[in-house]
Amino acid sequence: MAYHSLLRKVITLQRKTKLIPPNSAVLVAFSGGIDSSSLAVALQRLREPLKIRRLALLHINHLLRGEESYRDENFARSFAQKYSLELFVERVDVPSLAKKRGGNIEATAREERYRLFEEVRKREGFDLVATAHHLGDLVETIILWLTRGAGLEGLLGFEPVEGNIVRPFYLATRQEIEDFAKRQALEWVEDSTNYDLSLARNRIRHKVVPELKAINPNLEESVLRMREILKEENELLEKLVQTALLKVKEEGREGFLKLEPALQRRVVMKLYGVKNFKEVSRIINRIKKGDNI
Repeated sequence: MAYHSLLRKVITLQRKTKLIPPNSAVLVAFSGGIDSSSLAVALQRLREPLKIRRLALLHINHLLRGEESYRDENFARSFAQKYSLELFVERVDVPSLAKKRGGNIEATAREERYRLFEEVRKREGFDLVATAHHLGDLVETIILWLTRGAGLEGLLGFEPVEGNIVRPFYLATRQEIEDFAKRQALEWVEDSTNYDLSLARNRIRHKVVPELKAINPNLEESVLRMREILKEENELLEKLVQTALLKVKEEGREGFLKLEPALQRRVVMKLYGVKNFKEVSRIINRIKKGDNI
C-alpha cells in the first residue's frame, strides 16, 4: 500500500522511537482544527500497522470563545460520529480559573488541558494521549524560547514522547498535514484566535517563520537537525552535572565555586528546582558572597 508522506513520517517515527507500544489504547486530543482532525484520521488509517487496540477522541471546551467554543464541541461530536470513534467531552471555565488564580489565560488553558488529558486517560482506561504537535510547532516553540533567552534545554523544544503524551506528527511539516487533509477531503474548524497577532506564538507563525523560510525553505528540517545535535550535547552535559553534584555534595560551597559557570548554573537548577536564568544567577551570586549551597 502506498502511504501519503504524512503517514510515512508517522511510521518512520514509530520505528525510531517505538512511540505507540503494540496493543495500546490511544486517546487523541481533538480540538477540531486541521492538525487534530488529520491526526485522528491518520491514526485510524494506521490502526492496524501500529496495532492500536482502541482509538478515541478527547475534546476540551475551554469556554474561551463564546459560541465558537460550542461550535467546536458540536463539530467534535459530528466528526466522531462520521468516523465511528468514541468521543469524550470535557468543559473547563478557563477565564474564571485564570482570574481566580491571577494567571495568564494561555498558561491556564494549557495547564487545564494537560490536567484533563491525564484525568480522562486514567478514568477511561487509555494508555496514551496523542497530540497533533508537528515539526512546525517545534520550530515555533524553539524560536519562542530563544526570544526569552532560554538555555540549551529550552532550545530543545519538546520530545516526541513525554510521559503518557505522544506526538505522532513530530517529523511532519504543516504543508504535509494540509496536503493530507485536502487529499482525504477532511473537514475541520478554524480557531479565530489563531490569527490574533497580539499572541507571541501567532506572530512567530505568521510573521517570523515565513521570513526565515524565505532565507531557508528547508527551515523545519534544519531546525530538527540542530535540535538533534543540541540534544546529544545536552546529554553529555547532564553526565558532567552528575559528577559535579557529587563534588558539591562532598565539598559543599568550595566545591561549587571550583565548577565552570555552565556547570554551576545546571547544579543550581537541579538543586533548587528553578529554570529562570535570572533566578539562577541570583542564587549563584548569593553563594559566591558566602551563602551555603
